[in-house]
Amino acid sequence: MNILEISLKLILAVALGGLIGIERESSQKPAGFRTNVLICVGATMMMILAGLIFESKEGPSGDVIRMAAGVITGIGFIGAGSIIQARGMITGLTTAATLWTVAVLGLVIGSGYYLISFIYTVIIILTLITFRQFEDRRLTKSHFHYQIKSKYSRETLNRLKKIALHEGIKFKDINQKKEGNFAIISFSFPASEDKEEKFNHSLSNLEEILEIKIE
Repeated sequence: MNILEISLKLILAVALGGLIGIERESSQKPAGFRTNVLICVGATMMMILAGLIFESKEGPSGDVIRMAAGVITGIGFIGAGSIIQARGMITGLTTAATLWTVAVLGLVIGSGYYLISFIYTVIIILTLITFRQFEDRRLTKSHFHYQIKSKYSRETLNRLKKIALHEGIKFKDINQKKEGNFAIISFSFPASEDKEEKFNHSLSNLEEILEIKIE
């Protein structure tokens, strides 16, 4: 198995894992684009590593292979600890997938395949950085601009942020000003139509909200 073949396998893993991830992302599932890509790349690298070990004339003993399998099993518990579920929203999946993928990287380095480990690392970094930009620009449906009029309270903005966190929405350009006994809060965010609808429904449950304008 040469470097070109290994590189092609990893690139194919990115492409096919990404296709599945796009579908999951568009369906508003917790395990989205980058998560699926990282898992696919990591699993591919494990199979490549296994093939390289058995091709090697000085391959490790069965005990070492079992130790490597134990590393992957153990890292699952660490990854699970990075996943947070709060009020129905799951976060940390990409972090968990990254931890698992990096564990595989450690096995590759430990097996002495240094050039392959560099290629693998570059693919992981490009997945996390480049595909994050792709997710932000291509996988969100619309950009919404909100202006809210409410009874003045220092807690109103905090409540809005908690609702946004619950719905998986990130505010941009937040502005709040006081007009007499009222507060005018404006902000924007990129989201799918489904997420925006759920966010809007949650806002309607806040008694202090008097008026909502959406652009």
